[in-house]
Amino acid sequence: MTFTLALILLYVLAQLLIAAWAGRGATSDADYLVAGRSLGPLAVGVSLFATWFASESLIATSSEVANDGLAGARTEPFAYALGILAIALFFAHRLRRGGHITIADFLRARFGEGTEGLAAIVIALSATTWSAAQLYAFATIIAAASPFDFPTALAGATLLVLTYTLFGGLAGDVLTDMVQGVIMVAGMLVLAVLMFDAHGGIAPAIASVPAQAWGFAIPDESWATRAELWLIPIAGTMVSQEALARTLAARSPEVARRGALLGAGLYLVIGLIPVSFGLFGPGLAPVLGVTFGADEAFLPSLAQSLFPPWLHIVFTGALLSAILSSVDSALLAVSAAATTSGYRRIDPNASPRAKLRAARGATIIAGIIAALVAASGESLRDLVLDAGAIAAVLAVPIIMGLAGRGLHTRAALAAIIVQIAVLGVLDWALGVEGAFLWMIASGLVTFAVVAALPRWRAGAAAVGDT
Repeated sequence: MTFTLALILLYVLAQLLIAAWAGRGATSDADYLVAGRSLGPLAVGVSLFATWFASESLIATSSEVANDGLAGARTEPFAYALGILAIALFFAHRLRRGGHITIADFLRARFGEGTEGLAAIVIALSATTWSAAQLYAFATIIAAASPFDFPTALAGATLLVLTYTLFGGLAGDVLTDMVQGVIMVAGMLVLAVLMFDAHGGIAPAIASVPAQAWGFAIPDESWATRAELWLIPIAGTMVSQEALARTLAARSPEVARRGALLGAGLYLVIGLIPVSFGLFGPGLAPVLGVTFGADEAFLPSLAQSLFPPWLHIVFTGALLSAILSSVDSALLAVSAAATTSGYRRIDPNASPRAKLRAARGATIIAGIIAALVAASGESLRDLVLDAGAIAAVLAVPIIMGLAGRGLHTRAALAAIIVQIAVLGVLDWALGVEGAFLWMIASGLVTFAVVAALPRWRAGAAAVGDT
């Protein structure tokens, strides 16, 4: 066992002990999934930031900015921060006021059980895909720090994450999020200080950036691609069960809103640190006499060049914090959807402890499926964007439900089905540019048409009676 791997295992063990202590009092699915609705604004905000600031926020963002300049930062942190801001402004207060555990709960109240069931499946698919991205990153770190190959590292990472999630639930998740958030920010700040010091200061670092890197668009990029880069993260975030779970666990609707506002601010400000790595890091290659890795290897190779060997564990700790604070949230999102929209329907008279066991069982199943998806080898950013696109299928029904449109009709169910079909055919099967935009448009049209059918029928019947 290498020294780095030993430290990784000790770090995960420490987080497991903290999570187990925080989640020790769970006696029901509500305790496990929404922490007994006891969170204050600081806990909501920091946990929301730490949950959404995942491994790709560090690795993928810095490499994209290194390749494309500021244009590589549109998705993260800017679009994701706007998504969290949308939660604060439009969703947090109203959803928490309804006392829901999941988004599917809310859709059942507005549109019926059929919509709830389909929404639960969408939530589970999205959260499992996002879990896969974090497991992929975790396994990559373990494989790099040990003699194990990637499949073995992936199996070990999955086992560690499942144990961590099962013991803590959302209460443990939130507490460890706060610890991990501090470690993550500290690791990034140390690397940033070393980067600017290697440049000789902030002014020389800024001077090293090519003029074209300050542009916010990529030449010859289509308008559809640009629109999707913004809309997928925004729409996927504002209806994400992983993010909304923090606001649903707040002790009041106002606390939910204030916490989400704090989370959006933290995400934007701290998210600029990886952007700085991508902007100023490449200029150090001739100074240090090294060649940085391409794509997702850029940030690890930058850290390896700047950190002395004994301090490289700081960077590893920051990455692990980003991963652990995200993957358990995604697994809990699957548990929430499976328990509240699945198990409760099968056994409506189940005891709180039976529901708790069902929630933990769903966590295990979700973790295994996520590991299988991670084994496919798709890139971090692609997995995350896939998860966002799947979650965004629920954006139209949720927004219309909050607006009080088409209530107790089949409009939401029809919109979800049509959007899944459009996304599946245009994006995953044909790879059509702008498929996400067509999906949203088809959902809006379908919802409007189906919601209007009762009025049209009533009007036609009135004309017939005359």
